[in-house]
Amino acid sequence: MNSKYTFKRMLLSLMLVTTTVWFTHAQDTPTDKTAYYTAGKYEYADITLPYRQLMLNQEKSGKNILVVQLHGGTARGTDNVAQLEASAVDSVERYLQEHGIKACFVLPQCASDRVWNESRRTYTVTMTDVLTHWLEEFIASNNVDAEQVFITGYSAGGSGAWRMANDNPGMFAAACIAAANPVMVEAAKVKDTPIYAIAGANDAIMDANKIEDFVNQLVQLGDDARFDLLPNKDHFGTCDTAFTNDRLTWTLSHPAAEHNPIRGDLTGDGKVDIADVNEIINIILTQ
Repeated sequence: MNSKYTFKRMLLSLMLVTTTVWFTHAQDTPTDKTAYYTAGKYEYADITLPYRQLMLNQEKSGKNILVVQLHGGTARGTDNVAQLEASAVDSVERYLQEHGIKACFVLPQCASDRVWNESRRTYTVTMTDVLTHWLEEFIASNNVDAEQVFITGYSAGGSGAWRMANDNPGMFAAACIAAANPVMVEAAKVKDTPIYAIAGANDAIMDANKIEDFVNQLVQLGDDARFDLLPNKDHFGTCDTAFTNDRLTWTLSHPAAEHNPIRGDLTGDGKVDIADVNEIINIILTQ
């Protein structure tokens, strides 16, 4: 083989390997969310609640929808940073941005010695009390549509989201909850909040059967509730993959998809495809 040809092949291979390594590294390097998520704190009953907020698509008219996300137990602390690192944050942020939704996305942080879902026998003021007062003030002062407030949560934060829906019937247009048992909640109080619950079949921390049973109770009471069981997913795999576009579209379409900017999306699934064409045909045929 010609030596010049061999050298060129070696050089090309080296360039491809170098490019692949650089691209992989670039993809794996996390974005510094502290650069664009504004830091804030709220104080209530001698409890300090750090939080981060991101305002998206503010050039659009109208009020913001509000999306709250409660983190899992490993993100507890006071650094006001750890709650930004979850895949669930990326999923919600990307969805709101790509769908052009005018929104305020907020991520509070729970202290290391507290949990989102607390017993009133132990605490005079629970963390859900703090969250409730904070959200009421936040909604009033941040151009938020009070009819378009949503809560998401995973793991311990999902249990907190269950509790928030229980303690505040009517506050949330819908909730999306991953890998979280409904503890210290009553179906009769949660039933007025549309719920999308996701559980992992291999979750050894949260009980998928208990979650499904509770969702079935909600459905029997007339709630607009859904349950998905993720096969082969453990606790952490469920937390990482639960917040898909389809599930977020279902959640954020309550009570109405007024904030959905996609022209031609008649089915409200966040995209324009053959299903929308079929919907148009059905409309024409029924006229």
